[in-house]
Amino acid sequence: MSRSYDVVVVGGGAGGIGAAVGAARTGARVLLVERFPFLGGAATNSSVLGYCGFFDQRGERVVAGAGEQVLKQLRDLGAYEEKTMSSSGNRVILLDAEATKLACDAVTEAAGVDVLLHTTLIGARREDGRVTEVELYHRGGRENVAAPAFVDASGDGAVLAAAGAGVRVEPVERRQTSTLVCRFGGVAQDADLSRDGLRAAVAAYRRDAGVRLARDSGIAAHLPLTGEVVALLADEQVDALDVDALSRDEVSARRQAWHYLSALRTYLPGWSGAHLIETGPQMGIRESRHLIGRETLTASDVLTTRKLPASSIARCGWPIEDHAGPGVTRYTELAGRGWYDVPYGAICSADTDNVWGVGRLTSADAQAYASVRVMGAAFATGHAAGVAAAHYADGIPHDVAAVRAELARQNAII
Repeated sequence: MSRSYDVVVVGGGAGGIGAAVGAARTGARVLLVERFPFLGGAATNSSVLGYCGFFDQRGERVVAGAGEQVLKQLRDLGAYEEKTMSSSGNRVILLDAEATKLACDAVTEAAGVDVLLHTTLIGARREDGRVTEVELYHRGGRENVAAPAFVDASGDGAVLAAAGAGVRVEPVERRQTSTLVCRFGGVAQDADLSRDGLRAAVAAYRRDAGVRLARDSGIAAHLPLTGEVVALLADEQVDALDVDALSRDEVSARRQAWHYLSALRTYLPGWSGAHLIETGPQMGIRESRHLIGRETLTASDVLTTRKLPASSIARCGWPIEDHAGPGVTRYTELAGRGWYDVPYGAICSADTDNVWGVGRLTSADAQAYASVRVMGAAFATGHAAGVAAAHYADGIPHDVAAVRAELARQNAII
């Protein structure tokens, strides 16, 4: 089987949705490929039920465009709720998993994007420094899809790796840790969700049960619609590219989740009737491969909130959030708690002319990456890549001014 498109986007999370919608609204015929049976990425396949990065730390909106279309759907479903985290001052948008799936479906359908779910990329063909086609696998068999332009929004660099494009992989011990997110039911609305409360419960559990847990506190919040509590607690230093290690760590994290449930039920007010609804389903992976881009976003760019009026294709105002090891999270505020510009070169492959890497593939050094990897920024970098890919397919390669003009027409913030 074979087919062809103008733009193929691999990965149906925030970056992939942004790319697919951006390319389609620029006029391209677009295929969006997702290995799960639903869109939404980490929000829906890992229960990371909070969009970070739509606001800077002053509360200024820094992402709109394709991401705003998803937020509008959530508002229409009565599933939009903002929350400012007391511990950091970060403003997040809390999510309902099913509403998020439906919102992503609606936005891609309205843009005219063809979506293949249950479909995994297994190969790519490269000729003369460009990718010419990708090989996909689904229940019906294998299928080749040709296109003049490709966007890798897979998080793990599936297209880049399959095509032999330049990638960077940090040693496991230097990567951001991963977290198996838990959803709990039966938690009272006035239950203690504070960091201090969580810390005291974990300490008491360690004292009485003799179980040492990696993280002694974390983020916990009531979700819209269901009132369930989402908690980021079970950390692992995961090598997502080593299937044996990843399998062991998923099992270990699930075991941790049950220990946390025991600790919270026993020692935290409002949790006595709690039960574990779901983990994941998969662990939330923060880091694996990185794009080697034409330009690299640096810690200095981020910390000084560098502005790039001619080459910016996205804004990000999330602080440096460094998950430096299991149970360790370090926040570093940006200058003036403001936002910085992401340059076009940070999403363009340095050695493969017709491939863009977005979301957590964005070319960045370790500290800059700890800021730009969040889902709000992924919508924005994806949106820009989709527009650029559509232009490339139409014979207009890497015209940053044209990309910026089209992003503005599509109500992106640049």
